[in-house]
Amino acid sequence: MTNDIVVVGSGGHAISVTNVALSCGYTVISYVDDCQAGKKILGTPVITFEECYSIYFSHNICIAIGDNAVREQVFKEYKVKMASAKFPILVHESCVIGINTHIDEGTVVMPLANIGPNSTLGKCCIVNTSSSIDHDCKIDDFASIAPGVITGGIVSIGKRTAISIGATIKHDTSIGVDVVIGANSYVDKNIGNCMVAYGSPCRKVRDREIGEAYLT
Repeated sequence: MTNDIVVVGSGGHAISVTNVALSCGYTVISYVDDCQAGKKILGTPVITFEECYSIYFSHNICIAIGDNAVREQVFKEYKVKMASAKFPILVHESCVIGINTHIDEGTVVMPLANIGPNSTLGKCCIVNTSSSIDHDCKIDDFASIAPGVITGGIVSIGKRTAISIGATIKHDTSIGVDVVIGANSYVDKNIGNCMVAYGSPCRKVRDREIGEAYLT
């Protein structure tokens, strides 16, 4: 059971997480998705949430859901209903992790990502393929960094904020909570809370509700 893990989710992100879990020496024994229960993914069964609660209450769990707010909701539900479950940190073997860097439970770091020294990644974050987080950065709980994102040093990214593919964030810049930064944007100034922003330079486009869907 020590090296077994249950992946909560059944989409493309769950497959990507599986790749990282295997790199870390885990064996995926089940996927969890009420809508896909009874099917198989990569030959592994998909079960319901209720089945997971009753069968795997003390196992390793990874919440492999791409939407940040939904991932937070599911993570908190599992913490209540499965108090003995563990949420391991998954870092692909090809990543570079700097000295004095702290990564919290449930976070997944995809292949070829770089995390600079003295940085902090919160709970259940996603740092995606070939992204680069430089020194002294803080990525707060449930935030996500898409493939190819580059940050300078001393960058702060708030809870549930999503940085989309190929965005670049200038050194010593802060982005608030519940923000979506559009693909290929260049963020050269601080960004507040609860907004959609994009462009080069990146600027606010509109307000955004907490929990508003952003993945299509």
